Amino acid sequence: MARPLRGGLPIAAVLRRPLLPPLRRDRGDPRGHPDPPADAAGRPPHRQRSTLGEAMSRKPSMAVAHHTGHDAAPGPLHAGNHHPHVPQHLSGPVHMLHGPLTHRRELERTRLYRFGGWSARHPFIVMMVWLVLLAGAAMSARYFTAHLAGSNNEVRGSDAQRAATLIQAQFPRLPRETDLVVVHSTGLTTQDEAFHHLVATVVQRYRSESAVADTADPYSAPQRLVSADRHTALVPVDLVGTDRQRQQDAKPLQDLTRGLSTEDIQVYFTGSSALAAAEVDQGAVDLARAESIGFPAAAAVLLIAFGSLVAAAIPLLLGVLAVLASFGALGVVSVYRPFDVFVQTAVSMVGIALGIDYSLFILTRYREELARLDGHTRADRARAVGRTMATAGHAVLFSGTTVVVALAGLWLVRSPKVDSMAIGMTTAVVVMMLLSVTLLPALLGLLGTAVNRLALPWTRKSLARPDPEHSGWARLASVVMRRPVAFAALGTVLLGALALPVSGLRYGVDLGAGAVKDSPAGRGYTVLSAAFPPGVLTPVSVVSRGAGPLTEPQLDALARFTDTVRADEAVADVVSITAVLDGQLRGHTVAQLVEATRAGAGPLDGLLSQDGSTTVVTVRPRQAADTRDTADLVRRLRGDARNTLAPAGLTVHVGGAPAQIVDITDESTRAMPIVIAAVLAASWLLLLFAFRSFLLPFTAILMNLLTSGAAFGAAILIFQQGRGAGLLHVDRTGFIQVILPLFAFALVFGLSMDYQVFMLSRMREEWERTADNRRAVRLGITHTARVITAAASIMVVVFASFMFTRILEIKQMGFMLALAVLIDATIVRLLLVPAFMRLLRAANWWLPRTLNRLLPPPYHSKHHVHST
Repeated sequence: MARPLRGGLPIAAVLRRPLLPPLRRDRGDPRGHPDPPADAAGRPPHRQRSTLGEAMSRKPSMAVAHHTGHDAAPGPLHAGNHHPHVPQHLSGPVHMLHGPLTHRRELERTRLYRFGGWSARHPFIVMMVWLVLLAGAAMSARYFTAHLAGSNNEVRGSDAQRAATLIQAQFPRLPRETDLVVVHSTGLTTQDEAFHHLVATVVQRYRSESAVADTADPYSAPQRLVSADRHTALVPVDLVGTDRQRQQDAKPLQDLTRGLSTEDIQVYFTGSSALAAAEVDQGAVDLARAESIGFPAAAAVLLIAFGSLVAAAIPLLLGVLAVLASFGALGVVSVYRPFDVFVQTAVSMVGIALGIDYSLFILTRYREELARLDGHTRADRARAVGRTMATAGHAVLFSGTTVVVALAGLWLVRSPKVDSMAIGMTTAVVVMMLLSVTLLPALLGLLGTAVNRLALPWTRKSLARPDPEHSGWARLASVVMRRPVAFAALGTVLLGALALPVSGLRYGVDLGAGAVKDSPAGRGYTVLSAAFPPGVLTPVSVVSRGAGPLTEPQLDALARFTDTVRADEAVADVVSITAVLDGQLRGHTVAQLVEATRAGAGPLDGLLSQDGSTTVVTVRPRQAADTRDTADLVRRLRGDARNTLAPAGLTVHVGGAPAQIVDITDESTRAMPIVIAAVLAASWLLLLFAFRSFLLPFTAILMNLLTSGAAFGAAILIFQQGRGAGLLHVDRTGFIQVILPLFAFALVFGLSMDYQVFMLSRMREEWERTADNRRAVRLGITHTARVITAAASIMVVVFASFMFTRILEIKQMGFMLALAVLIDATIVRLLLVPAFMRLLRAANWWLPRTLNRLLPPPYHSKHHVHST
């Protein structure tokens, strides 16, 4: 039994090194000292600041300020207070006489501690469970990657969607999609026998395919299907089936062209499904290229951060498993709903980055716990793993929850594409959280001290005796806090200036044809665009519906609308029921319409519904669907339809791929402020619950808004305005991909909150222990800057590696995320955070009494948990 001191305390309690300082100050002084008297209201001293002004203006206690700095708050830590049963010379240097034992007992009552310890003691059970799950995920992941769909720009409840629904209901026999076989020759013309014979062969071969509803001979409509120079002919191919089926059928239909092309004549199959299939294949190639660049770079950063090959390998392994498990989970969901091709890359990006990031934080904390152990038995390792999971594991769960909440804001956007992205990225985050608190503790328990094996020779000394309080991070924090106004102004002005271009943000859509220009479908699209107006592949459909069969005034209105559209310079061709009647019967009266219908006139098929109440006007733009000219045309068509057709009693909807692009652009503009407001509100509440501070959530949100704004502004400068595009080997697009700011903001905000939580958790602990704001900020930065910098470096190289892809969305998103993380880990965390927290002093931790009574005690207060 330990021999007691004169005061009755065991020597072991005095000599044992504390694991962590306690966080609660409502049960007496953390040094074991009795509480000073409460005020008249019964509040303890550290809760007697009732207003923000008092917290800002209170003068520091001279006794505390002399020893710890200038931001200390008076209260239970006055130097004159000491434990009544301990000699005064022991009460100062040997603090927390009761703290370590109390902390340890409360820590070991947490669920994460118990589960982490159990996983460390039974690693093979946990690993076998995950082995079975990952085996199933490997099979399911194949289904996910095999059933990815091309970009879908639909918006729920939009005008384009209503047009598509009406066409499907009123024209059930109309093909869902019409792709094109492009027959081209540089030496022969459509009048040559060889050319004519090959076109006939193409028509017959494609007509015999089960996936094809019908084909058309270009010689039956040469004005639309034969180019002006007569070197190119188009064979329309009507496809059947769902979107997924048509995309799957595109590859065998593409393969048919290989046997049809000759030395003199080239044959290509192109269209929406063909280009979507090519985009999926290009996405897989881009992903492999990005991983081949990002993984070695991340491995190098991990090796520098950990100084050990074994420790560096664990986060990489978890990152790979996170992607595999996420793909497997999404494979199950793919049975019920399609996923955009962009989801594959986004999930890989998020899974790898967060997998490495979370593993890095947990592994760093585990190595600290190992260094504190007296022995290295299996039980000791299990306790170290348990304490790691109860601290860093809890912080990972909270940070992951913050990212999930930020991504949840995307559900406010009425777009299936955005939904699929939100599901994919949220799945990646949740899977990584599960791996972090289940498989990772099992691996740590199995390895024990072996995580430090294969250490680099020059890192062994730093691994054995880490001294963060005398590092360069500590000196930098001290310099910033000596001149907080200057550094706060410098960082704010710099990021604010970089964010100025956001006011000129211009949305646009790149359908991806340029990214797949080397594929057969891409080459066919290039030939088509050179010989015909590019918009021929993506027409605009103007659907008009009356209360009954079309009347004479309604036919007159349709004729006027057709003439107006035909006169538009952006229109290459227009087909309407009145245009057909005028061409065949020299008029468009109801009687002539009835006559044409009874005669079974072929040209009216697809233009007039069976009940005669609905008609479609097909408009083919001169420019491609993703150009600004075509978007302006769609807006003019909607305006002309309202002015001309609506007064005649017709309900009008404008659809087609160009209209979908306009709708998704308008939806992004509408949803962006709503998403930002929702994410900001949810983040403020999370941080309020986490740190029980009124001002810290506001400052955190301000920092993250500066980070997001600066990243967006830089992207606009480079991609939209073209400034510095040559240095990064990217093309000027003139716009930012339409839904990208939504994704980037939600993800950047979540990741920024991630680092904010880790850093503020350490600062909060020091504040609870010392009531010295300056020391809390300095130590918070000192103890977290190295690991945050390492984690940020990994994220930067992973995100930046996706800039080497061809698909514009992926390239722009990789740039935004990489730059945002770089800004957040440098200018924000190392300059703005310490500067603002130094300026606010003790007010950082102020909480109104009303909120203090309403809020539940935070996790770290209930269990004395330090999170990083």
